[in-house]
Amino acid sequence: MPLKANKTVKEGYIPTDKMDWINKNVINNQASFPWYLHPITVEGFKTNWPCMIHQLLGRYDKYKGAEITSPYYPFFTSLIEEICKQNGIKIKRFLRGAINCNFYHKTKHSHTHYDYDFDHLNIIIYLNKFSKGSTYLFKETSKDKPQPYAAKKVIKEIKADVGKYVIFPGENYHAAGGAGKDHECRIICIYNIETQK
Repeated sequence: MPLKANKTVKEGYIPTDKMDWINKNVINNQASFPWYLHPITVEGFKTNWPCMIHQLLGRYDKYKGAEITSPYYPFFTSLIEEICKQNGIKIKRFLRGAINCNFYHKTKHSHTHYDYDFDHLNIIIYLNKFSKGSTYLFKETSKDKPQPYAAKKVIKEIKADVGKYVIFPGENYHAAGGAGKDHECRIICIYNIETQK
């Protein structure tokens, strides 16, 4: 579906051998894969969606760059590079990388947000099996309304599926749907990238 500036949503699946590695080293590695509490996921709202996070690459700062913070960074970054190559995307820089784990929530989706207020792409890979948990894209962008803002017009619901990736413009407001049942969790890999013009 066309978004602003003729940008599109692209979807595909990662190779089975990569998913096998993720299952062994992340999803089923309960003894040693480290998770950290992230109590506030979107600033400026009265309530929030706490989640668990494993940071791969800290958020890009124009003065300090971005710091690699995990031994899992090389695997996931090479996977993102492969996805970009397959889709004809030239990477200028990585802005952030993380593995996020969200849980059941009674509302349809998290607070709407964007990650940076300049042009970038978001790449999400769904890493485990859960019900519901779609990603919602909104018509409103960072250029229309500053955060915090509750965007209203959904232009695309991206259904989750194990091993599926999605690429979409980061300036569009977006939101994460929670897992559909209270015993489920929604685990994704999320990267923000800046592309070469």
